[in-house]
Amino acid sequence: MKTKLLLWVLCLPAIVLVSCQSEQKNEEPKTKDMGSAFRTDTVQLRNYEQELQFTGQVSFDQKQVDRVYPMVSGNVLDVNAELGAFVKKGQVLAKLQSADVSQFVKDYNTAKSNYDIAKRNADNVEQLYKTKFSSENDLVNARKQLEIASSELERSSQVLKMYGGTSANSQPIFTVSAPVSGYIVERNINPNMQIRPDNGNSLFTISNLSDVWVLINIYESDIQAVKVGQEVNISTLAYPDRVFQGRIDNISQVIDNDSKVLQARVVLQNPGGLLKPDMFCTVKLHIEKPEKLLAVNPKSVIFSEDRYFVILDKGKGNYKSVPVEVIKSTSKYSYIKANLRDGDQVVTEGALLLFNELTD
Repeated sequence: MKTKLLLWVLCLPAIVLVSCQSEQKNEEPKTKDMGSAFRTDTVQLRNYEQELQFTGQVSFDQKQVDRVYPMVSGNVLDVNAELGAFVKKGQVLAKLQSADVSQFVKDYNTAKSNYDIAKRNADNVEQLYKTKFSSENDLVNARKQLEIASSELERSSQVLKMYGGTSANSQPIFTVSAPVSGYIVERNINPNMQIRPDNGNSLFTISNLSDVWVLINIYESDIQAVKVGQEVNISTLAYPDRVFQGRIDNISQVIDNDSKVLQARVVLQNPGGLLKPDMFCTVKLHIEKPEKLLAVNPKSVIFSEDRYFVILDKGKGNYKSVPVEVIKSTSKYSYIKANLRDGDQVVTEGALLLFNELTD
């Protein structure tokens, strides 16, 4: 019995040692699970892109703008269209009481009376001619007078119709109607306003905002780099998370004397009418250069102690801090020189947290 107890005491340290070694073997290495905490992006070898940034302004598509001018003078009785409202073609926008229309109504009524007289006279002469109480010459003259009266009635009727009147309404009212469907983007008329005969300002401006223009301000130092057909990215304060893409389709040949800028034009489709005239915007233009450089996501670049770094994902939870030299940064890429290869994976989301852990 004492012998067995002695063997047990001697074997106990060996059992404890083996158990500890087993636990050490089963202990997992301390690594980070990239899939659960971090996101990566691919290092690319690509042509260097220069980024130019300009200011711009949204404007009407001048090819889809209709300005409504007053055709008569008079006093404004009523205005039925508000600024920014959508109107349909033919919709009444305003009504004016006009002495001009009153004269057109008078001309129409006179022409109508002359026509009735000429018609009655022609009918009488024709009846007399059939009974041999009138000559053929009288019949020809009567018909000629009827033709003249008919032409004058048609002319005065067309004039009255053009100025908004009708033969059934003798009131001197001029009706301003929408020539096209669209949005009221300018309104220069109010009730009780007097419209003078020499007024040269439009009463309404109607635009179809399905397309808009973005006018880009280009300074002289950048004129050489901007070409027709280049793609641009446009952002606005109203929609900071949205980028509108378009192409430059026209560049002016005249520099503004006050601002000293040259204007380029981008035509954008505007579904939903998100872009409004006079909105300010930022326009970015990327120009590709022949030189090839390594490019990474700007989110992957870390600045620490006057140096730049990226976190290289070596796979299987292994990461390495790599110093880089940033040549140029744009909104899309940071162009760098570093000990990296095309196709390497670098951390973007969580890069700073991982960098702090690696440098502790």
